[in-house]
Amino acid sequence: MAAAQGTSHEHQKDILKWAGNDGSFKRLPSSFRNWITQDGEFPPEKDRYHLYISHACPWANRTAIVRRLKGLEDYISFTVVSPFMGSLGWPFKKAAEHELEDTHDDPLYGVSHVRELYFRANPEYAGRFTVPVLWDKKRETIVNNESSEIIRMLNSAFNHLLPPEKAAIDLYPEDLKAEIDGVNEWVYDTVNK
Repeated sequence: MAAAQGTSHEHQKDILKWAGNDGSFKRLPSSFRNWITQDGEFPPEKDRYHLYISHACPWANRTAIVRRLKGLEDYISFTVVSPFMGSLGWPFKKAAEHELEDTHDDPLYGVSHVRELYFRANPEYAGRFTVPVLWDKKRETIVNNESSEIIRMLNSAFNHLLPPEKAAIDLYPEDLKAEIDGVNEWVYDTVNK
Protein backbone atom coordinates (compact mmCIF):
# COMPACT_ATOMS: atom_id res chain seq x y z
CA MET A 1 0.00 0.00 0.00
CA ALA A 2 2.96 2.35 0.35
CA ALA A 3 3.02 2.88 -3.41
CA ALA A 4 -0.49 4.28 -3.24
CA GLN A 5 0.74 7.09 -1.01
CA GLY A 6 3.93 7.87 -2.93
CA THR A 7 4.68 10.68 -5.33
CA SER A 8 3.70 8.64 -8.41
CA HIS A 9 0.09 9.43 -7.53
CA GLU A 10 0.45 13.11 -6.66
CA HIS A 11 -1.35 14.14 -9.87
CA GLN A 12 -4.45 12.34 -8.60
CA LYS A 13 -4.77 14.09 -5.24
CA ASP A 14 -7.73 16.29 -6.14
CA ILE A 15 -10.16 14.45 -8.37
CA LEU A 16 -12.66 17.29 -8.11
CA LYS A 17 -10.52 19.15 -10.65
CA TRP A 18 -11.42 16.53 -13.28
CA ALA A 19 -14.72 18.18 -14.19
CA GLY A 20 -15.03 20.38 -17.26
CA ASN A 21 -14.75 24.15 -16.98
CA ASP A 22 -18.53 24.33 -16.86
CA GLY A 23 -18.62 21.83 -13.98
CA SER A 24 -19.92 18.99 -16.14
CA PHE A 25 -18.82 15.42 -15.67
CA LYS A 26 -16.30 14.28 -18.29
CA ARG A 27 -16.63 10.52 -18.68
CA LEU A 28 -13.49 8.57 -19.50
CA PRO A 29 -13.58 4.93 -20.59
CA SER A 30 -13.56 2.40 -17.75
CA SER A 31 -10.14 0.86 -17.18
CA PHE A 32 -10.85 -2.60 -15.81
CA ARG A 33 -12.81 -4.59 -18.38
CA ASN A 34 -12.44 -8.27 -17.43
CA TRP A 35 -15.37 -10.69 -17.42
CA ILE A 36 -16.59 -13.43 -15.14
CA THR A 37 -16.83 -16.52 -17.34
CA GLN A 38 -16.89 -20.27 -16.71
CA ASP A 39 -13.66 -20.90 -18.60
CA GLY A 40 -11.86 -17.62 -17.96
CA GLU A 41 -9.48 -15.97 -15.56
CA PHE A 42 -12.42 -14.98 -13.32
CA PRO A 43 -14.78 -17.96 -12.96
CA PRO A 44 -18.17 -17.66 -11.25
CA GLU A 45 -17.80 -18.90 -7.67
CA LYS A 46 -19.80 -18.35 -4.51
CA ASP A 47 -18.35 -15.63 -2.23
CA ARG A 48 -15.39 -14.89 -4.50
CA TYR A 49 -16.47 -11.40 -5.58
CA HIS A 50 -17.32 -8.17 -3.81
CA LEU A 51 -19.30 -5.24 -5.20
CA TYR A 52 -18.59 -1.64 -4.15
CA ILE A 53 -21.15 1.06 -4.92
CA SER A 54 -22.23 4.53 -3.89
CA HIS A 55 -25.92 5.42 -3.82
CA ALA A 56 -24.96 8.77 -5.37
CA CYS A 57 -24.05 7.00 -8.60
CA PRO A 58 -26.99 5.71 -10.66
CA TRP A 59 -24.64 3.48 -12.67
CA ALA A 60 -23.45 1.80 -9.48
CA ASN A 61 -27.00 1.50 -8.15
CA ARG A 62 -28.08 -0.50 -11.16
CA THR A 63 -25.45 -3.14 -10.35
CA ALA A 64 -26.87 -3.43 -6.83
CA ILE A 65 -30.38 -3.77 -8.24
CA VAL A 66 -29.37 -6.58 -10.61
CA ARG A 67 -27.47 -8.33 -7.80
CA ARG A 68 -30.68 -8.32 -5.76
CA LEU A 69 -33.06 -9.26 -8.58
CA LYS A 70 -30.89 -12.23 -9.54
CA GLY A 71 -30.63 -13.41 -5.92
CA LEU A 72 -26.85 -13.03 -5.77
CA GLU A 73 -26.67 -11.69 -2.20
CA ASP A 74 -25.11 -14.95 -0.95
CA TYR A 75 -22.74 -15.11 -3.92
CA ILE A 76 -21.39 -11.55 -4.16
CA SER A 77 -20.77 -9.55 -1.00
CA PHE A 78 -21.54 -5.85 -1.04
CA THR A 79 -20.35 -2.52 0.39
CA VAL A 80 -21.87 0.95 0.11
CA VAL A 81 -19.43 3.88 0.26
CA SER A 82 -20.34 7.44 1.20
CA PRO A 83 -22.36 9.40 -1.38
CA PHE A 84 -20.23 12.47 -0.59
CA MET A 85 -17.15 12.36 -2.81
CA GLY A 86 -14.20 14.35 -1.52
CA SER A 87 -10.87 15.35 -3.01
CA LEU A 88 -9.59 11.78 -2.56
CA GLY A 89 -12.66 10.23 -4.17
CA TRP A 90 -15.31 7.99 -2.68
CA PRO A 91 -14.69 7.50 1.06
CA PHE A 92 -15.68 4.55 3.18
CA LYS A 93 -17.60 5.24 6.38
CA LYS A 94 -14.50 5.77 8.56
CA ALA A 95 -13.20 8.56 6.28
CA ALA A 96 -16.54 10.16 5.39
CA GLU A 97 -17.24 13.70 6.51
CA HIS A 98 -20.96 12.93 6.91
CA GLU A 99 -22.30 10.11 9.07
CA LEU A 100 -24.88 8.12 7.12
CA GLU A 101 -26.67 4.97 8.18
CA ASP A 102 -26.29 3.06 4.91
CA THR A 103 -22.54 3.47 4.40
CA HIS A 104 -19.93 0.93 5.36
CA ASP A 105 -16.27 0.55 6.15
CA ASP A 106 -14.23 -1.58 3.77
CA PRO A 107 -14.62 -5.17 5.02
CA LEU A 108 -11.73 -6.58 2.99
CA TYR A 109 -8.73 -4.33 3.68
CA GLY A 110 -9.96 -1.58 5.99
CA VAL A 111 -8.94 1.14 3.53
CA SER A 112 -10.30 4.68 3.73
CA HIS A 113 -11.14 5.41 0.08
CA VAL A 114 -12.06 3.47 -3.05
CA ARG A 115 -8.89 4.85 -4.70
CA GLU A 116 -6.84 2.57 -2.44
CA LEU A 117 -8.50 -0.45 -4.04
CA TYR A 118 -7.52 0.84 -7.46
CA PHE A 119 -3.90 1.20 -6.35
CA ARG A 120 -3.99 -2.26 -4.76
CA ALA A 121 -5.11 -3.64 -8.13
CA ASN A 122 -2.57 -1.56 -10.06
CA PRO A 123 0.01 0.58 -8.18
CA GLU A 124 0.59 2.60 -11.38
CA TYR A 125 -3.10 3.32 -11.99
CA ALA A 126 -3.59 6.82 -13.41
CA GLY A 127 -7.32 6.94 -14.13
CA ARG A 128 -10.40 7.91 -12.17
CA PHE A 129 -11.59 6.13 -9.07
CA THR A 130 -15.14 5.24 -10.04
CA VAL A 131 -17.86 3.04 -8.67
CA PRO A 132 -19.12 0.44 -9.18
CA VAL A 133 -16.13 -1.78 -8.57
CA LEU A 134 -16.44 -5.54 -8.93
CA TRP A 135 -13.55 -6.95 -6.88
CA ASP A 136 -12.09 -10.47 -6.95
CA LYS A 137 -11.29 -11.46 -3.36
CA LYS A 138 -9.23 -14.46 -4.44
CA ARG A 139 -6.91 -12.62 -6.87
CA GLU A 140 -7.18 -9.32 -4.94
CA THR A 141 -7.88 -7.19 -7.98
CA ILE A 142 -10.61 -5.32 -9.81
CA VAL A 143 -12.47 -7.47 -12.28
CA ASN A 144 -14.50 -4.67 -13.84
CA ASN A 145 -15.57 -1.09 -13.15
CA GLU A 146 -18.00 -0.60 -16.04
CA SER A 147 -21.59 -0.88 -14.81
CA SER A 148 -23.10 -1.99 -18.12
CA GLU A 149 -20.70 -4.94 -18.25
CA ILE A 150 -21.10 -5.79 -14.57
CA ILE A 151 -24.89 -6.03 -14.91
CA ARG A 152 -24.51 -8.30 -17.94
CA MET A 153 -22.21 -10.59 -15.96
CA LEU A 154 -24.57 -10.65 -12.99
CA ASN A 155 -27.45 -11.39 -15.36
CA SER A 156 -26.01 -14.68 -16.62
CA ALA A 157 -22.56 -15.69 -15.30
CA PHE A 158 -23.89 -17.28 -12.10
CA ASN A 159 -27.06 -18.85 -13.55
CA HIS A 160 -25.74 -22.41 -13.21
CA LEU A 161 -25.32 -21.83 -9.45
CA LEU A 162 -28.70 -20.18 -8.84
CA PRO A 163 -32.11 -21.69 -8.09
CA PRO A 164 -34.09 -22.14 -11.34
CA GLU A 165 -36.47 -19.27 -10.62
CA LYS A 166 -33.55 -16.81 -10.26
CA ALA A 167 -31.59 -18.26 -13.18
CA ALA A 168 -34.68 -17.81 -15.37
CA ILE A 169 -34.69 -14.04 -14.81
CA ASP A 170 -33.17 -12.52 -17.94
CA LEU A 171 -32.63 -8.78 -17.79
CA TYR A 172 -30.77 -8.74 -21.12
CA PRO A 173 -32.90 -10.88 -23.45
CA GLU A 174 -31.52 -11.63 -26.90
CA ASP A 175 -34.38 -9.94 -28.75
CA LEU A 176 -33.88 -6.67 -26.82
CA LYS A 177 -30.07 -6.46 -26.68
CA ALA A 178 -29.71 -3.97 -29.53
CA GLU A 179 -32.40 -1.71 -28.07
CA ILE A 180 -30.94 -1.92 -24.55
CA ASP A 181 -27.45 -1.14 -25.87
CA GLY A 182 -28.81 1.80 -27.86
CA VAL A 183 -30.57 3.33 -24.87
CA ASN A 184 -27.51 2.76 -22.69
CA GLU A 185 -25.26 4.49 -25.23
CA TRP A 186 -27.71 7.39 -25.62
CA VAL A 187 -27.89 7.93 -21.84
CA TYR A 188 -24.10 7.68 -21.46
CA ASP A 189 -23.36 10.09 -24.28
CA THR A 190 -26.17 12.65 -23.97
CA VAL A 191 -27.94 12.57 -20.63
CA ASN A 192 -25.00 11.88 -18.33
CA LYS A 193 -22.35 14.15 -19.78
